[in-house]
Parts: sequence; C-alpha cells; structure tokens
Amino acid sequence: VGLKPYLAVTASLGKEPHLKRPRHHLAGLVALFAWASIATGAVAIDQTINVGNNKTLSPNSGSAAINLGETITWQWVGPTNGDTGHIIESLPLQAELWDSDPGLTDVTVNHLIGDTFAHTFTHVGAFNYHCRIHPDKMFGAITVTDAGRPTAALTMTPAAATVGQRVDFDGMGSNDPDGIIMAWDWDLDGNGTFETSGATPDHTYASPGTVTVQLRVTDNSNKTHTATQALVISAAPPPPPMTPSPLTPPIADTSPAVARLTVTGATKQRGADARGVAVEVTCDPGCIVTATGSIALPGGRKIALTKSSKTLTAASPLKLVLVVPKKSRAALKALFTTGKTATATITLTTANGLSFKTTIKVAIGPAGGRTRLPGWAADDDDPRRDGPLVARTVE
Repeated sequence: VGLKPYLAVTASLGKEPHLKRPRHHLAGLVALFAWASIATGAVAIDQTINVGNNKTLSPNSGSAAINLGETITWQWVGPTNGDTGHIIESLPLQAELWDSDPGLTDVTVNHLIGDTFAHTFTHVGAFNYHCRIHPDKMFGAITVTDAGRPTAALTMTPAAATVGQRVDFDGMGSNDPDGIIMAWDWDLDGNGTFETSGATPDHTYASPGTVTVQLRVTDNSNKTHTATQALVISAAPPPPPMTPSPLTPPIADTSPAVARLTVTGATKQRGADARGVAVEVTCDPGCIVTATGSIALPGGRKIALTKSSKTLTAASPLKLVLVVPKKSRAALKALFTTGKTATATITLTTANGLSFKTTIKVAIGPAGGRTRLPGWAADDDDPRRDGPLVARTVE
C-alpha cells in the first residue's frame, strides 16, 4: 500500500480559493464525529497544517489561529494517493460553515495530491471542524480574532433631539490598540452611506423619526470598525398659546386746559372816558383765568391795569375788563386829543400756570365827536355806549 497520504491546511489573506475537483473512487465508513477545544497559539498568516501519516492533522493537530478576514486553505498532499479520501467540514450550528465536498461520502470521494479547498472567515470566534470520514482521528479548531483592529465609539449631544435642533456627534472616543485612527466616516441620515467625514460633525434633522447613526473608523493599517447607535427625533413642540394682552385703560387727559382768548374790537366812548380795556375769554374745558395788563404810553410811560380773575365754564365766553386805576385816568385822558397810539398788553394765566399774552393797539384821538378806542371798554353803567365788537382769537 505504501505510505499514507496527508492533508495540509494553509492560512492566507485574500479571496477564498476554489476547490480543485478530484476523481473520487475510495470508499470508507460513516462514523460519529467529535470536536476538540480551541488550541491556543500566536495569530499568524500563511500557516500550514499537514494531515496524513495514518489519518492525522499536523502540525498543532489541525488547529490554527487567524485574524478576521483571513483565509484557511486545506491542501491534499502525499506521500501517496492511497490516503487522500478525506472530506473537511465544519461542525453544524456555527457562524462559520464550510464543506469541501458537499453531498459526497467516503465511498465516492477521492482527492489527488495537490488538491485544495479554502474558506475565508468573516466572524470572530472559535470554529470546530473534522473529517467527515474519520471524525474520531481528524479534527481541529480555527480561532478567529480581530487583533489590531480599531474600535469605533460615538456619542451624541443631545441623546434625543427635536426637529430643527442641532445634534453634535463625537467620535474621539474611538481607539486603536496598535496604531492610530486615520479617518472617521459617518452615516448621519441612516441611509447606509457614509457621506460625512470628521471626528466631531453636527447635523440638524428636518423630520421626526428614529435614525440609525453609524460611525466607521479606519486605522493606519486600513482596518475598520463600525459602531451603530439609534437617535430618536421628536416633532418640535407647538408654540405656546397666545396670551391676550391685558386691556389698557384709557389714559386720562391730564394736559392743562387751554384758554382761548377773544379780544374785543373797537368801542365808542366819550372822549373824556378811559375806564379800561376789555377782553373776551373762552376756556375749554373750564378753568380759572387771571388777567393782568398795562398800557404803554408815548415816551415810555406805562399805566398798570387792575388785575381781574374769573372762573370760566367750558366753551362759555366771558368778558373780562381790566380797569384803568383812577389815579392814572387823568394822564390817559390828556392823550386822547394828541393823535398818538398807545399799546395795551394783556396777559392771561390759568390756575395750572399756563400763560397767554396778547397786545391791543389803542388809537388816541377824536373821531366824529367821539373817540374810537379799539379794545377799550365803555362805561359799565351805560351799555348803550358800547359799539360793535370785532373779535380775534389767541391760543
């Protein structure tokens, strides 16, 4: 018969090689399988485990330790073709499953020396396998680790947001055990595309819902890791109800009363009469008015008129007469025939301190046997002597 052939196992990076399909002609017995514990050892690339020499796996009894994404290659080797009837399969119910000869049995399988079968591992863990024909003699375990791969970590502030609120993301908590993080790529809208770069981006969401946020970090060895976290976006709260402003009571008009002054026109008087100057006052609303005045005579002399105070009702005109003192009447009468002009200045003051002033030009001299004195009052005891009144208003 010769020496027994053996099986080699090779670990390598890259695509999963295909199985070289051999001629199958050897028969064998179907037996119960057993699996072994994970054999420890340093993670390596391009490992080779030989199987043969009376149906054995070597070295390390067919066990190997690899990194995630690496490939195990089983190779059928000599020394002769008399010991090549072996089928490599994983134990069931594992994350990694493989079978070198699906559907074949010991009576139909036969590999040639140099045939290969490969499987690339995409999960971390310990995965047991055996030879389907000789499970009691040929079995091992493949340990897959993620050594040297970075770890992504993300935080969100706030952890839950509302529509229109800015959310700040932070990937600075990510780390790499044997290198440095070179890139942070984010999927902030949950569409599966990493369209945002940077360690600390921010985003504002326009609609409510739950978004699956992802952060993928890449280290200086081009290894990656992705972290995922859900972000709940709530609808923006409705604006607070409008609170009607309290009604503002009308502000009372506290402005002082305005006195409307109506100054009388000319009156007919006897030339020898010079009793005083009359004004007509209207105050709306009503108020107390005090009138003072003087007459300026030619040459700079002044004759002070007697003060007069009256209480006025609203919109009711009232005539005020500022009397020429008796001691001054003689001087005033002496000017009646001179043909000169005197000026009467009248000042009205309300009770709240408002002051109004008006002037009246007084013509001195005879006119048709009588003296026409604009703004002068006739004798109070003889109203028939009063002429027509011509008024003007001063505010």
